[in-house]
Order: sequence, then structure tokens, then C-alpha cells
Amino acid sequence: MELEKIISKGIMAILPVYLPMKGNCSYILTYEGETYEIEKTVKTTLIKLSKIYLLDLKAAREYYGNILNVKNLIPIPLDKENIFIPIKVRRPICRNDGSRGYVNIKYIDRVYEKEEKTIIKLRNEKNIVCLNTLDTVNKHIKNGHIIRKLIGSYIVKEDVDYFTGEYNMPATKGDIALLINEILRIRESIK
Repeated sequence: MELEKIISKGIMAILPVYLPMKGNCSYILTYEGETYEIEKTVKTTLIKLSKIYLLDLKAAREYYGNILNVKNLIPIPLDKENIFIPIKVRRPICRNDGSRGYVNIKYIDRVYEKEEKTIIKLRNEKNIVCLNTLDTVNKHIKNGHIIRKLIGSYIVKEDVDYFTGEYNMPATKGDIALLINEILRIRESIK
């Protein structure tokens, strides 16, 4: 299935999985309860998602890594609502196999420990067992929320700057001439 259609269903998590006869692939869990097998690694799937969202993944990691003072395991903000945090979900078999999946913080209901394992409970009652400690997962969630606040304040500031910049300037003779023509046209249509 095309990634754009999967996005519309609400991506909750992208997890690495070994599939028979296919190797290192990805599962995408959606809010609607569907699970999609993607025959690409998590890394490749994230690159494709970032292209759809017009995000420079390398620049975003560098920028938010500097803000959070973190070099690795930086949350990935595809947009203001979809911020994915890294979690370790398996032990890799081969050298280049990834151990990390990504979970959308928007869909995390709660995180708890059960029998010495950390469980991430998603909003649609699905659970993800991860190999990180509870403190590590909570730290990643906190970093994701920090990025969400930064993106929100950036978007609001950008909108305010645009509005005040455009309408906080004096009218030019050309602006007044356009207004006069528009008023005359409206007056003629009323008669």
C-alpha cells in the first residue's frame, strides 16, 4: 500500500521486524488498528516519510539535537502533530539490522513496567514491548514534547510576523488607487 494512504490512517509506530524470506523489514501500526508490512528497513521508511512531509531529516536531527543537547536518538518531528520517538524493540541479528523503532507520541496512552519489561500502551489498546528502561522511554517522550512546543511556538511566531509585517506598513499610492477603483466598481454595481 502507498505510504500516503497509510499516513491518512494515523501512523502510531514504525517497528523493525524480521519477515521470513524477506529479511529486515518494517511494521507500521495505524490508529485504525491495521498493521502494514513494509519491505524496507525502518531507516528507509523514515526517509520516505520525511520526503512526503518535506522534511530534511539530517538537518532536523542536527537542529533539534543541538537544542536538546543530544547527539543520538533524537525525536523526529514530521510535523507539529506527528513526532516520533526512538525506542529499542529488538536485539539485531546482523550488523546492519536496526534495533530501534519509532513511536508517535500523539498516540501514547501510558508507559509502565511489567515483569521487568517496559510496555508502551497506545491509544487503541495495542501494546509495544520495548527493551529500554522506563526512565529512558520517559526521557524520549519528554524530548518529543519539548520539540512539539518548539514547533508550535515557531509556527505561531511565524504567522504573527507575517501578519504584522504585511499589515503594519503605510498604504502606498498604488494601494489607495486600487481601493478607489474597487469602491467605484462597488458603487456602480449598487446603482
